[in-house]
Amino acid sequence: MNNPIDWLVLIAFLVFSTWFGHRLKGKGADSLDSFFRGGRNVPWWAVSASLIATKTSALTFIAVPAAVYAAGGDLRYAQITIGFIIGNFLMARFFIGAYYEADVYSPYDYIAKKLGARVGHLARVLFVVGAVLGQAIRLLSTALILSVITDFSLATCIWIIGGFSVLWAWFGGVTTVIWTDVLQFGIFTLGALVSAAWLLHLVPDGLSGILIAADERAKLVFLDLSLDPTKTFTLWVGLVGASIFELGANAVDHVVTQRALCCKNVHEARRAVRWSAVGVLTTYLMLLVGLGLVAFHAAQPPSAATAAQLIAQPDRVFPLFIVENLPVGLSGLLIAALFAAGISTLDSALTALSQITVQSTLPALTRRVWSEAALVRASRLGLIAWGVILCALAQIFNASLDEGLLKLGLAVPGYVFGSLLGIAWLALSGNTRPAHVFAGAIAAITTVLILRNQGISFFWWYPAGALVQVAFTRALDRILLPS
Repeated sequence: MNNPIDWLVLIAFLVFSTWFGHRLKGKGADSLDSFFRGGRNVPWWAVSASLIATKTSALTFIAVPAAVYAAGGDLRYAQITIGFIIGNFLMARFFIGAYYEADVYSPYDYIAKKLGARVGHLARVLFVVGAVLGQAIRLLSTALILSVITDFSLATCIWIIGGFSVLWAWFGGVTTVIWTDVLQFGIFTLGALVSAAWLLHLVPDGLSGILIAADERAKLVFLDLSLDPTKTFTLWVGLVGASIFELGANAVDHVVTQRALCCKNVHEARRAVRWSAVGVLTTYLMLLVGLGLVAFHAAQPPSAATAAQLIAQPDRVFPLFIVENLPVGLSGLLIAALFAAGISTLDSALTALSQITVQSTLPALTRRVWSEAALVRASRLGLIAWGVILCALAQIFNASLDEGLLKLGLAVPGYVFGSLLGIAWLALSGNTRPAHVFAGAIAAITTVLILRNQGISFFWWYPAGALVQVAFTRALDRILLPS
């Protein structure tokens, strides 16, 4: 990115977003309820937009077009979005009402209320393990992309994303995060629309030209009815595996759940979660961008060196298009959209991690009563601490992980979130002994490790982990609990 206008667009986005967050500082963040739940006074549509922004990372903009463009790629990824829609409705149906009725700050508070403090601590530990490692890898992946586009060093991109994420969360807790997420949602949605529109403009005959070129290269395949569990993009994965995956992301991953707990009442929360399903439209736009890139390169073949690079690293196809083919100003907008997606994911993680480790753990560790004001101050320091930890981990992973382990890191939440979803389901359905839950968690995580070693798609880890957690715990209840 060499043009000063592009830099101006990017800097204007970062400065305006920071000013926007600072303006929200006075809207109340002096109590735990306002800092972590927005005083339960955030409009449902803002929560819905924030949910979409939280679950949309820069990888959506990079990996989805690459999944179409790569050799053998096509539209089968779209099948997974069916599950993303179903998962949101399952969350609204089964968990939102329970969380609001219990008046909790997190799913782990709910689990602790229903199954005891020890199980609540287990749930928090599982969340922190999955969130810290998964978010650090996601931060690294986003920074790698931005480093290619901006020519910044990788470390610079990591600390820019981390710094702005901490700053925005610091200003006003979850309220500021939600409203800056709304702004970022608008930026990256505009970026997706601009990308698709520009490719329609560049490709001869527009949409019809794109579809013809894609059809000639077998890129329009949509359905895959294969029963092979090692395949990731099939209809059955979309209907079952991805549905439970999305339910887990909504119901027990507090990076996402925190937003749903900020609505005025349970009815608005359900509406926010259901409407967040429209976030799949961004995915469909990026699938269209992938088809457009196929047609664009068919009409204007890249150089031999670029073509070889894209064969080896198809994830670079969209970043290279942004840098080399978008007009001045538009490329700056797209880069701002990528920063927006990266920051909106990380600032959500920071507020969730700060809440779980400070509000829920600090009083227990120090064995004294903390005032709300003191906990809010500690939570702000927690944002900084977790920001530094995630940025440092991202750099460590970059220095030590090869590509296979990087993919392993992206799948880290799958090792524990199936068990965590099963524990939440147990909390909904009745009482049990903590020891039985712990044994069920060991069985569930062991099952996931076996599935991974067998090459089973990670989308199946979630339903398998949840099912084993519930079945193993209930079996112990039946055998060992007195009737």
